Amino acid sequence: MPSLGNDLATIRKSRGISLEEIYRSTKIPKAVLASIEDDTIFSDIGSNPTYIRSYVRSYAKALSIEERKIVHALNKVEKGSYSGSLIEEEQRQKMPEEANSKEDEPSAKGEAKEEVAHEETENPLLKSQEVSKVDWANMGRQFQPTRTARSNRWIIASVVIVLAVAAFWGYWYYLRGEGPSAGKTTPQESPAQTTTPADSPDLDTGTAFDGDSALRQTSPQFTGPRETLPDTLSIVLYAAYGKLEPVRVYTDILDELNPYWIETGEAIRFDFVNDFHFRNGEGNIILLMNGRVISDFRERFLNPETNRIEIHRSFFEGDSKWLQPPPDTLNIDVPPPSVIHTLQY
Repeated sequence: MPSLGNDLATIRKSRGISLEEIYRSTKIPKAVLASIEDDTIFSDIGSNPTYIRSYVRSYAKALSIEERKIVHALNKVEKGSYSGSLIEEEQRQKMPEEANSKEDEPSAKGEAKEEVAHEETENPLLKSQEVSKVDWANMGRQFQPTRTARSNRWIIASVVIVLAVAAFWGYWYYLRGEGPSAGKTTPQESPAQTTTPADSPDLDTGTAFDGDSALRQTSPQFTGPRETLPDTLSIVLYAAYGKLEPVRVYTDILDELNPYWIETGEAIRFDFVNDFHFRNGEGNIILLMNGRVISDFRERFLNPETNRIEIHRSFFEGDSKWLQPPPDTLNIDVPPPSVIHTLQY
């Protein structure tokens, strides 16, 4: 029976990549890597698809497998209809492309010879006995394009180039959220709605809570003291001092930089494995992890080359306070969030 984990292991071995190299590249625990290759991880994909898809996509990325292929394969696994499509595509790519060209070579040569013979028969320029009859001046005029046709081609090409450049900059201007409608919402979308591509999550309707103690519900993986951090961490991004129009967030689970519009007093919880990045609106934001404030995050984590706040899980591994249950109160100078949204993957 076809197995996605077995196919991934086969591709890895065929490319001479060790499991240790995959671990160093992705930081995915070795036990999880082993469960991917022996297919046991997929036995729980129906109840916990978000993290399983994230691990498998990171594994496939380390093998340079195209994103669309692994997403298609994961969709098939979730439906119970995976039939080995990943390994079949891999084998088709290895088929020598010269096979078809070699089959066509004899006929191509025959056609070429036929064409030469035809030209020698029909083309008066190739008949030496009729060279004196060729009107060279008239022939030159026939093969020389008129100035009008040449000018028209240049005008058309220039217009196409100008339109392409204008479209590109207009699209870039919109993506950066700097257009005239940046930060505004239509009647069909809520203020915290995101514009995300396929296979990315939407926001739920939000969880309202009363008082600081409810914030502990946003970190379900921290229900008691721990010796190590869980595989997946969560950061709450709180629009404490003003509306975010928008803030752009990257996590290694989504593997994309997406915009989010967040009203003042509301927050979104983002899950990640190793990397959490964001930019825009730093002055209006409070960051929380496990019910604790991540203080001075701009001074600590700003990357001047990308202009992003870039946080890695190694920051939390060095301090035991992140392993403790959330505190009963938040030490902040504003009320806690009125709503915390979570992402639907």
